[in-house]
Amino acid sequence: MSTLVARPVVHRRPDALVVSGLTELALGALTGWVYTAAVKQPSLLRKVGINSPSRIRQWHLDLGMLGAYTVVCGLAVPDAPRGVQAALAVGAWTNAMSFLPLAFSEDLMNRPVYLVPVVGSFIATSTGFAGMAVTAWRRRSALGLR
Repeated sequence: MSTLVARPVVHRRPDALVVSGLTELALGALTGWVYTAAVKQPSLLRKVGINSPSRIRQWHLDLGMLGAYTVVCGLAVPDAPRGVQAALAVGAWTNAMSFLPLAFSEDLMNRPVYLVPVVGSFIATSTGFAGMAVTAWRRRSALGLR
């Protein structure tokens, strides 16, 4: 007769990038409630100043998608250079969050106070995702794989 012995589970500490992505993904899931309210009770949201339910949908979807993509990158390319991770984390959050102000005022789209940070967000996101791909290719090449 054998005795079952419980083995301790050793958990690897998740990278900050993965935690950031999971947090963004969780917020994206929670904003589903706001989007549901925007669709089912638009008058309620107008009372708090939200004029564009479609921007709430974009905000909700971008948080979920960019959060998931960030998690995937963090797991696929662990310990990527800190600058690449930071660019991706900052870009993913700011890119998704840029839709929320538009829910209150679509006119922001044409104002430098909105556009300048959004361009910076696009640069950060592009740098982060491209940096993750470059890092993965370099590591693959370093192992002699093509």
